[in-house]
Amino acid sequence: MNNSLLRITIAFCLLFISTTNNFAQNPFFPPTAFIPDSEPHVFEYKGEQRLFIYGSRDERVTAFCGYGHDVWSAPVSDLSQWTNHGEIFNIQQVAEIGYGKVANQHFGAPDCVYNPTTKKYYLYTFLGATYKMDGKEGPLSSANNYVPGFDGSGPKCVMAQSDSPIEPFSNPVMCNWPAANNAGTFDPSVLVDVQSDGSVRAYAFWGMKEGDRCAEIDPVDMHTIINSDTRQPDLTAYRKTLDAERLPQTKLFEASSIKKVADNKYVFIYSAKEYISALTYCYSNSPLGPWEYGGQIIKNNINYKGGNNHGSIVKVLDQWYVVYHKQTTNSFNRQAMIEPIEVRIEGDKVTIPTVEMTSQGVMTTGLNAYQRYNANIACYITNGAYIDGGQRNPDGLNPIVGIKGENTIIGFKYFNFGTKAIKKSDKLKLKLNCKLLKATKVVVFVALPENANTAEKRIQIASVELLPSAIENDFREIEIPILDNKNNEKLKQIGGLKGKLAVFLSISGEKQELIQIKEIEFVKRNNSTPNPSRMINIETPKNGSVTTTSLKSRYKESVKVSVVPDKGYKLASIRIMDTTSKAVDIEANSIAPYAPESYNFFMPNSEVNIHVEFDKGSNKN
Repeated sequence: MNNSLLRITIAFCLLFISTTNNFAQNPFFPPTAFIPDSEPHVFEYKGEQRLFIYGSRDERVTAFCGYGHDVWSAPVSDLSQWTNHGEIFNIQQVAEIGYGKVANQHFGAPDCVYNPTTKKYYLYTFLGATYKMDGKEGPLSSANNYVPGFDGSGPKCVMAQSDSPIEPFSNPVMCNWPAANNAGTFDPSVLVDVQSDGSVRAYAFWGMKEGDRCAEIDPVDMHTIINSDTRQPDLTAYRKTLDAERLPQTKLFEASSIKKVADNKYVFIYSAKEYISALTYCYSNSPLGPWEYGGQIIKNNINYKGGNNHGSIVKVLDQWYVVYHKQTTNSFNRQAMIEPIEVRIEGDKVTIPTVEMTSQGVMTTGLNAYQRYNANIACYITNGAYIDGGQRNPDGLNPIVGIKGENTIIGFKYFNFGTKAIKKSDKLKLKLNCKLLKATKVVVFVALPENANTAEKRIQIASVELLPSAIENDFREIEIPILDNKNNEKLKQIGGLKGKLAVFLSISGEKQELIQIKEIEFVKRNNSTPNPSRMINIETPKNGSVTTTSLKSRYKESVKVSVVPDKGYKLASIRIMDTTSKAVDIEANSIAPYAPESYNFFMPNSEVNIHVEFDKGSNKN
C-alpha cells in the first residue's frame, strides 16, 4: 500500500480517569481472543522492553488451534495494556514450500526466540495434520528440499525468521528433527543460551506422548542438529529429555518449554502424562539435563472444568510469571491466563511453589470490585457448569452455562472492596447480566484469600430468589442487594466487607438449567458502570469490507480492524472517532502475506465509529 495515499487521522483517545486499569484480569486478553499454548518472551521493540506472547489461535472452534499465529505484547511496566499486532505466520507459507498440503492443515503450539549474533527472530511451530510424502501432500524423497518425517509421514516442525518480533515471519524451513513416534516433532521449544564470552549456543526440544527429545542446534542456521562436542552437523546427536530410570514419577505428555532462570540453571516445563492439566517442571544445571523433578507450577482443573495445559514462565522486571491457559467449552476453546510466581535458586535446586488459578492475574491486590467484568473471569465453577466460549459471541460476552441442581458454585478470586468497610448507606448491590430460565436461588458469599477454598469459612452477605417472567427469553440485568451486615458477626471478625476477598455465588434450583450469566459488577448506590462494553460502529464502505475482532469493547481493550478492498481497489483512508468527534489513535500492523491489512486501536470510554474509504488501484491481495 502507498502510505502517501493513506490518510490516518491520529489524535488522543477520550480519557477516562480510573485508579485501577479495568483490563488487569484473567483471561488477560480481550474476551474474543482465544490464544492458548502461550510462550512468553521479553524482547525490545522500538526502544522499549515489552512482554510478547506467541500462542496458538483457537479459531477452528470444533478442533484444535488454527491456520496462523498472531502476536500480542504489553510494556513490561503495565501488563494490562495488550496490543494485538496481527498475524505473523500463515499455514499457506508452509504449503508454498511443498509441505503439509492436506485439507484442514493447521498449526499447533509455537515458540519464538531472538539470536543476538544473527540479530534475527526465529519462530518455531508445527503442522497439526498428518500428510504423505507422495509428491502431492509433501515432496518426494528425490526433491531437493526433502526432509523426512516419521514412518513415511511428512515432517511437522517448521522454522521461519524475521527482523522484528512483530513483523511477518518468512523463509520457512522444515526442521529435520527425528521424531520418536507418530506424533512427530510436536510442540517445539528453543533456547538461545548466551555464553559469558558473548557467543551463543542453541537447544531444541520437541515431542509428545513420551516421545520427548532434545538436541543442540546450529546457532547460525538455528535448525540443524549438531554434536555438542565436535560442533558439526550430526542427525543422531539427540537424546531423550526425561530419563525414565532417573525420573520414574513423571512422563511427558506434551507442551515442552525450555527456560534459563539463572546462570547454569535451567527449567524444563511440560504437561505431564500423569497430570495433563498441570504445568510440571524439572530443573538442571545444564540445558540438556540430566533433569531433577521439581513439581507442578499451576493446575487449571482445581474446582474448574480442567483440560490440557501449555505455557511457560518469564521474568518481567523483578517478578516471575507463569503464562498458561484454561479451557472454556472444551479444549478447542482456550484462553490465556497469567499468575505471579516465585522462582527460588537453592543451591543446585530450583524451587517454584505451586500457585492457584485466579481471576485477578497480575493485579495481586485484587480486581476493583466496582467495575464490570465478563463472567469468563470466573476461576471456580462446580457441578459441570462452564464458560461457553464455543458460542464466540461477537461482543465477547460468552456466558456461564449449564448451571443446574443444588449448590453450583461460581467463584471469583479476587475482588478488592476498598480500604473502608461497606456501610448501609453505600447501598451496595451485585448486578448480574443474566438470562433466567427457571426459578433460581442465588446466595452470595465472600471469603478471605486464605479461607477461600474452605466452604465453612465463607461468609454469606446476600440471598435472593429469582423468578423468570413468562415472556423472558433474553439476557437482562438483575440487582441483588447486599444485606445490612451490621449484625453479621462473621463479617465483623474480618473487619467488614473491605479489602481483598474471594466472591462466590451459590446457585440452586431444579435439576434443569437455571440461569446463564454474562457479566458481574458490584455497585454502590446508583453509580453508573464505569467501564461498560461499548459499541464499535462500522460505517458500511463502498468497494471493500471492514471487520473488527469484536462488536463491543471495554475501555483500553485492544481492537484489531481488518480491511479488505474489492478487486481493483485499495485502501485510501481509515478514521475512527469517539462520540465527541475526537479522533482515536490507530496504528497499522505489518503487512502479512495471507492476512487482511489490519490496524490496532485502544477503545476509549465511549462508542466509536469507523469510517473507511477505498480508491481504485491495486492492493497487496
